[in-house]
Amino acid sequence: MVSTATTAVRSAVRAVTAVLVLLVAVVTLEVAPGWMSPTPAAADSTWGGVVDGVPQVIVIVDDERTIVRWTSTRTYGPRWVCGYHPIVAPVHSVLDPSPVVDWANRVSPIPGAEYILGCFSEQPDGTRQLVRSRYVVFDPRDIFSGIASTERALDEARGRLELPLPDPVVNPADEQLVGLPMWMWLQRPWERVTTTAAIGDTWAAVAAFPIMARWTFADGTTVWCDQGRPYDTARPARAQRSECTHTFQRSSMWSEGGVEWVEVTMIWKVEWYSSDGSGQPLGTVERSTSFPVRVVEAQAVVR
Repeated sequence: MVSTATTAVRSAVRAVTAVLVLLVAVVTLEVAPGWMSPTPAAADSTWGGVVDGVPQVIVIVDDERTIVRWTSTRTYGPRWVCGYHPIVAPVHSVLDPSPVVDWANRVSPIPGAEYILGCFSEQPDGTRQLVRSRYVVFDPRDIFSGIASTERALDEARGRLELPLPDPVVNPADEQLVGLPMWMWLQRPWERVTTTAAIGDTWAAVAAFPIMARWTFADGTTVWCDQGRPYDTARPARAQRSECTHTFQRSSMWSEGGVEWVEVTMIWKVEWYSSDGSGQPLGTVERSTSFPVRVVEAQAVVR
């Protein structure tokens, strides 16, 4: 009886131990570093807005040559060197389910074969830092295998963004009078401009919003406005008001060409967002144009 009970207890202990080992393995699989695909913090968020960590160049290489290359439209950023690395074993151990990878060698990928695609950022001191790694089944139709797809889509969207030049209008439309306020406004609608681009299933959009207009005059005066309010020639002057005006204090007859040049700068706030939920402000962009104004003095009439 004792022997039988002891045997039963030992069997129960072995069963519980096996279950605990299995639970540890499952938990380890859940919390192990994302070798199959980078975590969002590592993959998309750390590069920030427009500079930090975004590659200027991505090259996919094997042991002898460059397979494919992507170059950003920007002139700054690190260079990523990526390669398909053989998987030596499916897992390290029961407690470490990540694959054993041959990081020392890059191979020419075969369609349908399994690899770890790793990307290293070249550092100024000559060292390399692993910035991306993911498990992939090689598809020759997508040699990048989704690497930096958000960044590449964002770069394409930024390259497509075309912001119009300001289109200033003033009143009086012809000559300005010394001492008489000149009304100023922008004719084009004060509205958002958006561009998008996609890499596979990943898309990114860049949106720009006009926030301010800066009018700069030869006498050193600067006037800050929004779009401004058009002057209505059908209404009495006393019934209209605008915060976007400028009053010339002297004639332009002694200026070069007999005119005063006015520069108008439209300031846009730019931001980006993407299909993976990442996004961030990109700062401001300015677009400027200049136009001449003839300023005259009103002549007194003596009777």
